[in-house]
Amino acid sequence: MRHSLNKTLNTFFLKGVFLFLSLTIQADDKEDFVYDLALATQGVSVSQYNTGINYSLGRGISKETEKSIYWYQRASEQGHSKAPFNLAILYAKGEGFDRNLPLALKYFKLSAERGNLNAKLFYKDILLLKTKSELEALRAICCPDPLVHGMVDRNKTYK
Repeated sequence: MRHSLNKTLNTFFLKGVFLFLSLTIQADDKEDFVYDLALATQGVSVSQYNTGINYSLGRGISKETEKSIYWYQRASEQGHSKAPFNLAILYAKGEGFDRNLPLALKYFKLSAERGNLNAKLFYKDILLLKTKSELEALRAICCPDPLVHGMVDRNKTYK
């Protein structure tokens, strides 16, 4: 009986800890945005990348493609491998501004050169497509989903 009670209490305790952690992990999007923006302005490349994602999705702030591009570029200038991948997707799609496939291709290559697996695989697909040019291939198969950071809820629609 005592063993059963201890087991039940342990189970409730573990469930409580799990619930607390899951609620803590799902912190307010606005607070996450403010935190990342503060670090981004201090030159932290990971936070610059995260801020680019937040602006791109409208997570914790209104969606603004121009600001997303700005923060991805800052992160990319510091050698971040995922930021140029997301920049490439934005330029290849040209949502809200003119499409720029040569610049998109440049950023896909840069991301692949920096070791980003998603960029390597996508660029390989571009090379394997039997077209006259890489730009034609990019136009034909554009585009993979952008990369996101761990705080993004993939099941949530952001504004």
